[in-house]
Amino acid sequence: MEWEQEWEEDFKGDEMRILIPVLEDEGLESEISPHFGHCDFFALFDTETKRLEILENALDHSNPMLTPVDQIMKYKPDMVYSLGIGQRAIMLFGEKGVKLKTGSFINVKDVLDNLDNLEDLEQGCMH
Repeated sequence: MEWEQEWEEDFKGDEMRILIPVLEDEGLESEISPHFGHCDFFALFDTETKRLEILENALDHSNPMLTPVDQIMKYKPDMVYSLGIGQRAIMLFGEKGVKLKTGSFINVKDVLDNLDNLEDLEQGCMH
């Protein structure tokens, strides 16, 4: 793909898997979900392979023994980008060593183009 060539050099030495909650399955143009837990899909980008996958959100919120964070860990994210996320999820991701980032970006491409400009996400939604 064209964008793979664009980023070929950008991600060298920074291998990581980035998970982004999105509202639609539109590849790089997928719009960021305003809240992590209410997204329809997850965009998963691997900086080593430069592969983007759009995954349907199949999280089971009814199982108290398996939190959504535990379920997301099957994708082995190193970083999660979110506009809004609950405080408990922030704590659980932190315990698992997953970096949480935020910013004011509209779609997946904007986030990936601005990895150096992302802010640490430390404050959760108030719910």
